[in-house]
Amino acid sequence: KADRKSAKHSATGKTKKIAVGEKVPDFEVTINGKKLKLSQLQKDGKLSKDGVVVLTFWCSFCHSCRHVERDLDKLAKQYKTKAAVIALDASGETEKTVAAFAKKRGLSLPIALNAKGTAADIFGVHVTTTTVIIDGKGVLRYCGQFGNKRTAYAEDALKAVLAGKTVQV
Repeated sequence: KADRKSAKHSATGKTKKIAVGEKVPDFEVTINGKKLKLSQLQKDGKLSKDGVVVLTFWCSFCHSCRHVERDLDKLAKQYKTKAAVIALDASGETEKTVAAFAKKRGLSLPIALNAKGTAADIFGVHVTTTTVIIDGKGVLRYCGQFGNKRTAYAEDALKAVLAGKTVQV
């Protein structure tokens, strides 16, 4: 069963990568000094009324992140309360560094820290600006590029998830 399979660990002790359509394990992030599990983010009605969570892997020292962070911040504002749109730093930066950088860049979206990189392991993410979308039932519905100059992949996927439709890849 996908639910049990997704939470298993490989022989190396690392979390096994899950695939689109599988249940996401309840991993932990830190936002504004507060440790929160994915399930807590999903239940926070101020973030998402239906529990949809969008995570874009991001860091302050990544060149490609500069190309998407404004659109990511805009997406967070546009879908406020419909979906929790969050930048996720899995590079080990400190909260102080990230907060100062976000303030300097005028970013207002939540930025979560996952210093041990467990979230990156779960989704098999090796590059920043990769975006994952988790539906209200905790199932991974999209894992891919945030977007480019021509196509807003993450926003298109988010619209499909919110409409209860299959994400076109």
